[in-house]
Amino acid sequence: MEKPTIFAAAISIGIMTLLLQIIGPGLTSAADQEPKAKPHSKTVKPKTVKPKAVKPKIAKPKTVQPEITQPKIEPKPQTAETTANTPACFGIAPQIEELVPDEGEPGAQVTIKGAEFGSPDCLRGVSFGPGHASTFTMKDESTILTTVPADGRKGLVMVTVTTASGEDSKVFMVK
Repeated sequence: MEKPTIFAAAISIGIMTLLLQIIGPGLTSAADQEPKAKPHSKTVKPKTVKPKAVKPKIAKPKTVQPEITQPKIEPKPQTAETTANTPACFGIAPQIEELVPDEGEPGAQVTIKGAEFGSPDCLRGVSFGPGHASTFTMKDESTILTTVPADGRKGLVMVTVTTASGEDSKVFMVK
């Protein structure tokens, strides 16, 4: 037998290619084929869609709030004489120099001595620790009389005097 030559192999490949081109379109795999539609035994009628009735929206009546008018307060005209008589609340912050006594039980009276407390109109408050305001009376610009609050906590607290110009604190022992 003779050995196949390159020329014979090329002819064989060419013939096979021609054959595949001729019969190729008829050869497809099952996955490539489109499914055939099954004939229906019943006739399907198209559905008719009826429009739904639309309910009209009825607007709810709005409740009308009566207008509240604030009375107009006219500022009183100031003159040089009346302005000079009103207290000036801004200036130097208060300075606590001494608490007499520096310890006590709830309900005890304490005298706060210091400077720059201002006028009674400028004194905003006295407290024995945050959230524990106390009642007080201003004797003069350097003396405040106050009472240790009953609802305060025991132990060391900061007594704070607050004015329009600032605040100052000193340590106090609540027994």
